[in-house]
Formats: sequence, C-alpha cells, structure tokens
Amino acid sequence: MADWGSGYVVDTAYVHDFCRVQVPAMLSFAALARGVAATGGRGEPLHYCDLGCGQGLTATIVAAANPNAKVFAADFNPTHIAGARSLAEAAGLNNIAFHEADFAELADDASVPEFDIIALHGVYSWIGADHRKAIVALIRRRLKPGGLVYVSYDAMPGWAGMAPLRRLMVQLQSAQPQASSKRALDQALALADRLKEAGAHFYRMYPQAAVQLERLRKLPASYLAHELLTRDWQAFSFADLAQELATAKLSYLGSAHLTDHVDRVNFTEAQQALLADLADPLIVETTRDMIIGRQFRRDVFAKGFTPMAPMAARERWLATRFVLTSPRDDIELSFDTPLGRFQLRSEIYQGVIDAFAAGPLRLREVIERLPETSLGWVSLTDAVKVLVGQGHLAPALPPEEETTRQKSTQAFNAAVMARAKETTELRYLASPITGGGVRVDPLTQLYMQARRKGIADPAALLANLATANESFETNGRKLSADEVRAQIAARIATIDEHVVPLLARLGIG
Repeated sequence: MADWGSGYVVDTAYVHDFCRVQVPAMLSFAALARGVAATGGRGEPLHYCDLGCGQGLTATIVAAANPNAKVFAADFNPTHIAGARSLAEAAGLNNIAFHEADFAELADDASVPEFDIIALHGVYSWIGADHRKAIVALIRRRLKPGGLVYVSYDAMPGWAGMAPLRRLMVQLQSAQPQASSKRALDQALALADRLKEAGAHFYRMYPQAAVQLERLRKLPASYLAHELLTRDWQAFSFADLAQELATAKLSYLGSAHLTDHVDRVNFTEAQQALLADLADPLIVETTRDMIIGRQFRRDVFAKGFTPMAPMAARERWLATRFVLTSPRDDIELSFDTPLGRFQLRSEIYQGVIDAFAAGPLRLREVIERLPETSLGWVSLTDAVKVLVGQGHLAPALPPEEETTRQKSTQAFNAAVMARAKETTELRYLASPITGGGVRVDPLTQLYMQARRKGIADPAALLANLATANESFETNGRKLSADEVRAQIAARIATIDEHVVPLLARLGIG
C-alpha cells in the first residue's frame, strides 16, 4: 500500500455517496428544530465547505442545487479530486472549487475563505490527533460567527465491543504494508471468522460484535476497507468530542438526524424521567447514548447562537416549505427504534402525509388543509421531524429563484445520466426543490434519457444495455432475451407509476 496516506486507506477509492443531512436546508431545519435561526434554508448566498469530501458527490449536488452558494470542497486523495472535478466540469458548475490538500495545509492557508457551514461527514473518527487539531484550528479561523458545523463520527458505547476486534484487523494489515487493501480486508475478515470458530472468549464477552460485523459485511468492500483498516480510527464519547470542538468556540446545537429530537420515539417514560433530572447538556447527551447504545452520531455545532423567541420560532416553522421525498403509498407508519418497532398514529400522520402529497407546501398551508382535529402544535411538529428523519419528507427551498435552480440541476443531472451506460456508481440526481439529492438507480436514469429522446421502445433498448452489463438469471437459469425484456418492461411500469411522479414533485423531469 502507498505510504502517503498517514495510515488511511488510499489504494481503494471511496464510494460515491451522498449525505442528505449535510445539505444546507437540512442543517438549517435541524437548527430550527432546536429553536435557532440559521442560514441555509432559503436558498440565500452562503459559503459552504465540505472537508474530507471523498468523491465529492455531496458537495457537487449542493453546488448544483444551491447556485447561490459558493462551495469549497477538499480531500487529500488526488484520485477523489480528479473525479470530482471531472463531474463538476461536465455539469458546467462555476460555484464549486475542489482542492487537493490535507487539513494542516488548509488551516495554514490564508486564501481559504470564511464559511457559513463546514461539513465533516465520515472524517473525524478516521484521522489522527494532529489532523483533528488542524481541523479545529481551521474551524476556529474560518467559520463565521453564527456558522454551523456538521460532524459525523463513530460513537461510544456502540463501538465498545467491536473496537478490540477492529484494532486486531488493523494490526494484521500493518504487519504486511505491501498488501492491497482488498487483500488485507479479506484476511482481516477471515481472521475474525477463525476467532469465532475457535471459540474465542471475546465473542462471549461481546456478542454484539458478531452482529455488528455481519452488518458491516453487507456494505461495499470499498467502504468497508476505509471503515475497518484505517490506522487512526477512534470512536468518541460525545463529551470528549464536544470538548475538542469547544476550543474552536463551538457549542452543541442538536442532532442532524431529526428523529433524535423526538424523545418518545427513542426512550421509555422512565428513561425520559432520568434524562429530565440531568442538568448538564454534555451529561444528558452522553447518557442518551448510553441508554440507546448509539454507534454513530450526526451532530450540529454552532459558533455562537441565540434561541429565537417562541413566537418567532413558530412563525419560521409556519413559513418553511416541505416536500414528500417518498411515494405516498410507500410510506410505512412504523419503523425500527431503540424501543423496537414503533407504530405511528395514523390519525396524526396520515393527514399530514396526504396534505404534502399535493406538492411542496409551507407548514401553514398544510395546517389549512388538515381536517378539523385536536392535533396540537407539538404533535404536528414532532410528526414533521419524524417524517424528515425517516427520509420521507424534506425541507424545501422557497419557490423564488426555482427557475435558476432548475437550470443548474438539469445540467448536473444530464451529466450524471450521460454516465449511466458506463458506471452504476452515480445513483443520485439533484433536486431544485430540496437543494439536495434524490436516489435514482441507473436503469431509471437510462429510462429518463430514453423518454427525453422520444425512443419508441425503451424496454428493448434498456434490455440490450442491461444484458451487456449483467447476467439475468432465475433459479440458476439464464434468462432469454425476451424474458429479460419482459423484466425490464415490468420495471419500467413501476417507474412510470411510482418514480416518475415523485421525481416530478421534486423538480426532476
């Protein structure tokens, strides 16, 4: 393996992933959920920074869907930056700049602008102390007063059992530095299996480690290598991370995962009573993690903030637009929580979902469409938080300047779809409504292209493309050309019925 990575995996490129919660509108709404007004929710001009941007897909989508934003994205891996620049250039984006640099170089670079938002997704747990100090110094110097920082990281106590096994995997990889990350990963997983088969007492002490490892195995190998083989990995207690960021004058604002804001979804009444008796916010958050056994945190910090007066906060809620990001009929009124399978009350949620099915609406407009009920303000706003947290709803940008956003996202989406014949890695398109991304699989992208070109029989075209890239089988039998075409035609019918209307609602045609 190359040695310029400071212990980070560099011979395997990271996945092309999109992080919805680090979109400006989502972070602004996370602040609003805590009663704080923050930039990003109105499509206004702002400076946005994505530190450790990886393949740059999130940063590029933010730039495409928020043309008033100036996006600064940095990663130390030149392969990532080269690919990200290529996509941004193909999309004709002139409001994003990609930089190949490490955090120390950025912290000392006087040309780096001041930012309204700095995002660090999947970075902080995977770098050493010196790099974290450089990040904190950069935030201290370049984040504007009132600005937001989004940081995600592996958390304690959820990684307590897995941490020793992960450390052993890194030691195994370090003992053979010339081995590729793929070979090192295969060997590390094999060692974990042999330990279990040999009856290692570790697995009896920490049974959750085996469960966690099986969950990780289902993830792409390129992701897993970065997750498990990085030398300087650390899972943080919330209080320890908050203490590090406090030197940059940051204060904890709340979770970027909106379902975390609704205690009755996550805690029993006895657990809520325990938390209510605690005064120190750092102890409260650490205790919440202990109760849940949290493995991953998505935190929003601010460089100074003042909570809004209750009436001002309510008015901002009422003026905020939201849009459904799932087909209405696909939204389940139950989901898994730390308490088990949680059932939502249909008399509350179904009316809210039905109202938003009409298209992007301000919350004030939704209230006007709801039937006469005893639904209170807290129940309504909790319902919105839960639906946003579960990915069925998203804050939407104001309709003003939507035409400008549409032009920018169309160019980006065309650049992505033009690559759908060659790669299946780019699975997100940009929405001028949400200011973020929407997951759209390559087949749907190809079908959308065929529709635009007016191709009379898109099923035949897509069947030919599909069979050239993958083998279609049923029960071990290879399907005939006609059978493949029938499968593709069935998938197209589903796309027409469910996906196309959803994309139209999100401004993607």
